[in-house]
Amino acid sequence: MSGRSQTIEIFLPDGEPRGVRLASITTRIVQVIQAPRTNLAAFLDRSEASRVALYFLVGTADGTPKPALYIGQTEDLRGRLRSHNSGKDFWNSVVAITSRTDSFTQVHVRYLEWYCIQKAAEAKRYELVNANGGGKPHIPEPLEADVLDAFETAATLLSTLGLPIFEPVVSAVATGATKRVFSCRGPNADGRGILVNDGFALIEGSICRRQPVPSAATLVSTTDEMIEAGLLAPIDAERLRLTEDYLCSSPSQAALIVLARKANGWTEWKDERGETLDAVYRQEAECDGVGPLTEFAK
Repeated sequence: MSGRSQTIEIFLPDGEPRGVRLASITTRIVQVIQAPRTNLAAFLDRSEASRVALYFLVGTADGTPKPALYIGQTEDLRGRLRSHNSGKDFWNSVVAITSRTDSFTQVHVRYLEWYCIQKAAEAKRYELVNANGGGKPHIPEPLEADVLDAFETAATLLSTLGLPIFEPVVSAVATGATKRVFSCRGPNADGRGILVNDGFALIEGSICRRQPVPSAATLVSTTDEMIEAGLLAPIDAERLRLTEDYLCSSPSQAALIVLARKANGWTEWKDERGETLDAVYRQEAECDGVGPLTEFAK
């Protein structure tokens, strides 16, 4: 996505911040419409529901700690979503990508569907319900350029609405020289991670203790789920290896996974100089006059 300044407009047709939302960049024709499943009727009543569209169903799925994602395309969004409402249980919100000028064709959205599935699979933030997007559709080069431009706009709008579907958990920027990598070590544990905008990212290759202490017995189900999903691979009877970058809601959740015990992540995670996450980010912010910060989702 572009790093330039942009103006984004979010319209709430019913005045509810968590209801139906329409987002657009003021100078672009791409529009994103988001609605919780409980507001599906209001979504389907809108004229946008009759357009050619790319759409995303977002929810939860058994056997994985990641949010679940279904990516599809249709010439009849209203009819397709009615079908999914009766035929698919996992989703709790829907997002559609349309053209404000109604200029998307089936060719546009078929290519967008294929491209979005590839990019979402590369980012590994979501568990794709339909991971096989088929072969790359053939389209003329000028049309492909238009579709990729629409994708960039859609990706920006999705992230603005809290759905960074195409952004890797640990981006190339985050692993650069300006971003500190922190370590968390203990018996049979050696984790590495980075504080990111939406939580704390455990870095692929981190070693996690396999057997939790009694006080962290609730961790067992999380560990088993991550093993089942292929996120943790057994090394031996005592250790597990993280197979890909994994987003945690907080530093403390990340420390819990690594150490297999309850822990204050702000003091357990330390950089190469031995400075804690708390000293680097929270205390530093207080010294800069920001004021005390509280841990999110401790």
